[in-house]
Amino acid sequence: MKRNFYFFRHGQRNGIDAESTLNNTGIAQAKKLAEYLADKNIEVVYSSPFKRAIDTAKETINNKDIKIITDDRLIETAFGFWYSENDREQQRITENFNRIKSCFDDILENDDHTNIAIVSHGGVTRALCWACGYKIGEIKHCECFHFTLDNGKWIFTDRFDTKIDGPNEYIEAQNRL
Repeated sequence: MKRNFYFFRHGQRNGIDAESTLNNTGIAQAKKLAEYLADKNIEVVYSSPFKRAIDTAKETINNKDIKIITDDRLIETAFGFWYSENDREQQRITENFNRIKSCFDDILENDDHTNIAIVSHGGVTRALCWACGYKIGEIKHCECFHFTLDNGKWIFTDRFDTKIDGPNEYIEAQNRL
């Protein structure tokens, strides 16, 4: 049985805390991603519990019948050092990856849906791609990676970029202070 997975990062946001919301650019990114996902028959969405991720899920899926399941293991935790030679930082990378992979393994084992979306953060999306054998660097807001799992083999299918890189209102507001 083939299964499709869509991993994507939340849209651009107004702040950096758990309750930060999507800004105007982030909403536009999510709406553009919704166009890409419209014919993908998403059946369930897993999300970081952070508001910006949940809001992105709601904007992109736009179907109240599709359940959004939050999981704390999809929370971002400082991935700015992916290529560090420092043993302590490398251990933290490994711990983060293992936490995210445990969530993904639970989804693979316990969810029998055919078309699954996972919305989270840049580092988490990168880890999910790595778990499928696809090494990726920077991930843009609302950038989506489509993988197919076919008889135990991961196949990279598609990468979607909204190409919307409007002003980051959060950073601009910080710069004015």
